[in-house]
Amino acid sequence: MYKPLLVLFVVNLFLISCKEKQKTIVENVTSEKILEKNSEINTDFPIYSEKRESKSDSTQNILRGRITLGHEVSSFSPCGDDKEFWIMAEEELTQLYFNLTKNQEPYSPIFVRIEIIDKGKSEDGFAADYDSTYEVVNILEARNISDIDCE
Repeated sequence: MYKPLLVLFVVNLFLISCKEKQKTIVENVTSEKILEKNSEINTDFPIYSEKRESKSDSTQNILRGRITLGHEVSSFSPCGDDKEFWIMAEEELTQLYFNLTKNQEPYSPIFVRIEIIDKGKSEDGFAADYDSTYEVVNILEARNISDIDCE
């Protein structure tokens, strides 16, 4: 009678101690899992997924949302938020965006999961028209938009 309770207690302690490790595992999603999830939602468009070392030691956030790039436009709209942010898009993100949207109308948004640093509101240039400026540190996922991206 006491042996099953003891086993349950030990397993519970083990699971609690592994909670932080489980968070790390969830954050390090592999390309295979993302591709598998996309096939579940029946998508047949290009996808990009990568996890790499951060470029900065500043406070960083991982956000999901839509990016739109073009002439004098570099905007990010996070899922569940009506604000728009200026994105400091490096060459890698710009190339991904234009590869994904090459057969679409100009200024077509794509879905991304990115790691950013909030640089604060810009005082000049096109970025001044946005709520804040985000520097992209890591591109974790980039693909064409599906109907369930921000659910």
